Amino acid sequence: MTSNSLKGILWGIVFFFTAVIYSAIPTYLIVRFWVWLNELPVYTLSLFMLFLWIVAIIVVLIYIVAMIRAFIQRKSEDLGIPKGVKGFGLISTVIIVVFMVIWYFIFGQIAFFSWVPL
Repeated sequence: MTSNSLKGILWGIVFFFTAVIYSAIPTYLIVRFWVWLNELPVYTLSLFMLFLWIVAIIVVLIYIVAMIRAFIQRKSEDLGIPKGVKGFGLISTVIIVVFMVIWYFIFGQIAFFSWVPL
């Protein structure tokens, strides 16, 4: 395996984890908190959360395409993936994973998935 091939596979794995994070966490939180959001007197908040969920789904689609592109073009010199997509995917994935690990060590629960509505 060449260096470029390995680089493409590693970027594909990073993009896969980014897509999983940006699909699982917002979907779980919307499903879990939807009734609670609609009980608030400000219905605009639930519409805003629905808008943010749709934006997260669009981000997931971008990272799924980037993952497929990284796997397919792994042997070429340039993967053709913009630096912003690489940077945001890597940095946001690292921040969220570190946050979840720290949350687990402090509270003994999985962050985001252990939250309950008020």
